[in-house]
Amino acid sequence: DTPEGREADAILRKCVHCGFCNATCPTYQLLGDELDGPPGRIYLMKQVLEGATPTGKTLLHLDRCLTCRACDTTCPSGVEYGRLVDIGRPLVEERVTRGPLESAWRRMLIEVIPRPALFAPLLRLGQLVRPLLPAGLKRKVPPPAAAAGAWPDTVHARRMLVLEGCVQPALSPDTNAAAARVLDRLGITLVRAHAGCCGAVPFHLNAHDDARIHMRRNIDAWWPHIEQGAEAIVITASGCGVMVKDYAHALARDPAYAEKAKRVSALSKDISEV
Repeated sequence: DTPEGREADAILRKCVHCGFCNATCPTYQLLGDELDGPPGRIYLMKQVLEGATPTGKTLLHLDRCLTCRACDTTCPSGVEYGRLVDIGRPLVEERVTRGPLESAWRRMLIEVIPRPALFAPLLRLGQLVRPLLPAGLKRKVPPPAAAAGAWPDTVHARRMLVLEGCVQPALSPDTNAAAARVLDRLGITLVRAHAGCCGAVPFHLNAHDDARIHMRRNIDAWWPHIEQGAEAIVITASGCGVMVKDYAHALARDPAYAEKAKRVSALSKDISEV
């Protein structure tokens, strides 16, 4: 009998356990385990929501979910699995104790990845020693990317904002600059408003309060430009786009930011939508 519980109940009642979603679930395709597909995870979350005690196994199968939401697009009943897993994961996290090493590793991801000042030099260090790494680890460290090209300096009447992100500037620095050049040819100025991590990294690691700090910071950076007529927030990384479109849900009960979050979610567009 909580807002999250009522939302979860409505989502669960839509699911008919047809299994169509397994066809687009990457972890089910890889592992072939029913509990590593959306129907199995829905069953696990339903048990917890109904009062069952979660175990390490429950936590493991929810952790393996990539939150890619491919299953949302496949479901014929309109089950919002992504919303359900955002509700179910923190409930399980509260009741299952992680080991100290795993907890420390997750905290490190939350603190390092969203901060380019920490992530970028660590990535460069990894790239420097990449030739010396074992093959398995070497595959996980991408080679250095080409430097960012020129950012257009033409000012057009039409203006859009861009999410600069946290990981992409280090891994693929030319992506946003290339988007700016394309939009410049279309008569649109792409404005950098110093917005950083979208919040997805801590949000998907169940650190929702940390994630909301990033969300509020981004809204504060974008809001003056929105008030001045920016017509969209362009996202060039699909995972970030899903998170920004969810700001309205994530901040729905924040009296200071709920309305602004709705506006930001409505303005966010994948680059392909422009």
